[in-house]
Amino acid sequence: PAFFWGEGGWTLYEATLGLLLGSSFAIALAIAMAHSRLAERALFPLAIVIKVTPIVAVAPVLVILMGFGTEPKIVVAALISFFPMLVNGLTGFRDVDPGALEFMRSLRASPWQIFWKLRFPSALPYLFAALKVTYPLALIGAVVAEWFTGDRGLGLVIFIANYNLDTPTLFAAIGVLALTGVSLNILLSLAERRLLFWHETIRTVR
Repeated sequence: PAFFWGEGGWTLYEATLGLLLGSSFAIALAIAMAHSRLAERALFPLAIVIKVTPIVAVAPVLVILMGFGTEPKIVVAALISFFPMLVNGLTGFRDVDPGALEFMRSLRASPWQIFWKLRFPSALPYLFAALKVTYPLALIGAVVAEWFTGDRGLGLVIFIANYNLDTPTLFAAIGVLALTGVSLNILLSLAERRLLFWHETIRTVR
């Protein structure tokens, strides 16, 4: 059991770094698009290209460019988690109360103040919803990348077990992966309730 959880921890580490990388770029682009329709028209098609490109096709190319280290797995996890965070972030940054927006503008609030006091809080529920989707996706991306580049991790364990027809090891690794994904979803839901207690959707659930 310790072996599987150790390999699962390594895969989770890669997925987490990839999620942070992909989410950072996605949120930055979402902010730019929310403030500029021109930026949206220019950048959103590129985001769609990233979305529709098969990860299985990207992973070998990343190996050629980056080698067999941790970097390709992090990039794959980032790519697979990028688009949902971008779409939800863009929707959230734009889904503000028009009355509140006009009120802040009437008080001559700066764009920075409007962002932190209005746009960012309104986007948080959307970002948490995206995280619940993208974190498991990042795990899957890391596992897929480990098939091609892994020297450790659940992806490599699954690949070797499948090659050797080692069914117990295969199902044990899949079970650890599934439990990790479920645990992440539960932790994110708890964090969402704790941090967004003021939001109407959380109050309704309670």
